[in-house]
Amino acid sequence: MRTKLVSLSDAASMVRDGDEVVMSSGFTDSPMAMLREIVRQGPKDLHVVGVVGGSINLDFLVGSGQTAVMDCCSIGFAPFAREAPNFDRYVKDSRIYAMDNT
Repeated sequence: MRTKLVSLSDAASMVRDGDEVVMSSGFTDSPMAMLREIVRQGPKDLHVVGVVGGSINLDFLVGSGQTAVMDCCSIGFAPFAREAPNFDRYVKDSRIYAMDNT
């Protein structure tokens, strides 16, 4: 039987320009190594979807400058901060299109 396991680099290379990246929220269980590799590989115009909100994971993708659309019900660093700093800055500067899916 062929193995389905691939390297982190190979898995991240599946994310292409304009793709939708979907993940759940929170500081725990965020796939940060995968997100860092996606950012290293540089796909642009990503549509990022936060299922039940977002936190450092989604804010990291926004801060990379590779996110065009953020579709999320909320994004913040609770209990540490009320707002996600990259998301807040990008929205205020009209550098990202934010969709509210509450």
